Amino acid sequence: MRRHPHIALTVALVVVIAIGAVQGGRIDDLREKERFYRWLLAEATRSRLLGDYGYTDAEGRKLMDKALFDRVLAATEPVLPDVPLTDDDYDDNGQPLGKLVRVARDETGDDQLYAMAASDILEPEREDFLRYLGEKKLAPVDSTFDAAANYEQGAGVNLSNIFFGFRKLAANLVWLQVDKYWHEGGIHRMLPLMRTCVTLDPNFVDAYLLGAWHLAYNQTAKMMETPWPLREWNAQYKAWIGQKELYYYLAIDFIKDGIRKNPRNYKLYFDLGYGIYNLKMRDYANAVKYLSEAIRHRHDKWVPRMLYHALTSNEQYEEAIIGWEGYLKRNPTDTKPGRFILKNKGLLAERRAEEALELAKATDEAEEAKALRAKAEEYAEQARHFYEQMSPSPEDLEPFAKGRVMRMKAGRLMEEGSYIEAIAILENARWESNSLWDEASDLIIEAKQLAGIPLSVSEKKAVLRKQEAEKHKNRPPPQEAQ
Repeated sequence: MRRHPHIALTVALVVVIAIGAVQGGRIDDLREKERFYRWLLAEATRSRLLGDYGYTDAEGRKLMDKALFDRVLAATEPVLPDVPLTDDDYDDNGQPLGKLVRVARDETGDDQLYAMAASDILEPEREDFLRYLGEKKLAPVDSTFDAAANYEQGAGVNLSNIFFGFRKLAANLVWLQVDKYWHEGGIHRMLPLMRTCVTLDPNFVDAYLLGAWHLAYNQTAKMMETPWPLREWNAQYKAWIGQKELYYYLAIDFIKDGIRKNPRNYKLYFDLGYGIYNLKMRDYANAVKYLSEAIRHRHDKWVPRMLYHALTSNEQYEEAIIGWEGYLKRNPTDTKPGRFILKNKGLLAERRAEEALELAKATDEAEEAKALRAKAEEYAEQARHFYEQMSPSPEDLEPFAKGRVMRMKAGRLMEEGSYIEAIAILENARWESNSLWDEASDLIIEAKQLAGIPLSVSEKKAVLRKQEAEKHKNRPPPQEAQ
């Protein structure tokens, strides 16, 4: 009979506890490295796309993200292999972005980025990251709810895990309340709940998308655009804005927060680029920027098409042509790209014609001016040819093509001093093509002013609005005016 029957059991229990402690320590180490990797990815994305976005907390206190990431860049630059530079890999001062930032451009660099996050090279930065995280001196990239903080140290691991196991469910329940307020018309009560929702679950991408939609679209649906004289300077956004425009910026902030926490999800870049910058702000340069980022990641088939349309709106006709031609090669049965290629070729030829005319006006050499005018007419003929190809026949031009051809004819008449004939054509052109309305209306006013023809009441008001807008757009910020 065994005298100490519990000794073996006790030893086994001690061994299990020891193994569990080792394994628990290993899991904690992996979790810490994973959090550091996620922060590196977020910072790399922010430094490349979002600028200084998010370097202060809700109370305006300075965060340590930028200083720490600068140290990371300095530590990794000598050890990382060379990473090819693209046109997008330069900062606002024309300096190349760090190698680590270029590694993090898309999913192909994730393994290398994680290897650096877990390496001994970044151990000091990783330790400081964890310390700053505990001191709440970093912008969060995961849930900011820490259940373990409510308990004594050493006793919170399991409680924290239990809490986080339910946080996604909690986020869904919060979102149901957001939806309830929307249907009840309580839009003003939705914003704090939307923020709570994504704080609980930062990977709830649909909450970011729908939240930004509510702010930029539903909240502003019945609001008039703020006249420029009534706009006030907003120091946070460094822009003159009114109440309606403020909601656009709030939507941008909301979705940028989603990008920082989900930098591999194309939907966030798409909605920011197309839904807000393109359609609402008419900021086509930023639309191109974020739509270009959307196609870096796994995306739906239609996403590049919106990028090519934004390139056209931003007058980047050459890039749009290259994009559509590549799309046509990938989708040879699609008939739409051919029309858009011709459209951009026509617009490009028009621009070249106008540039040649401007050069002709600027030169004092008669022969050079003559040659430039001939070149301008050659480009104009090319544009007409492209527009005719867009249509069933030269006699039956489709609306956009017809409007552009009429606009070119009116421009030529204005060059010859035939203002009345130009006005008549432009009056007709803006009804033929809705996309030409604003441009044709401005040209009609210009032609009347050159010809000494009195403006209508609506045209006089349009001139005054434009003058007021230009004056107030160029106002210096209040601190610069003092």
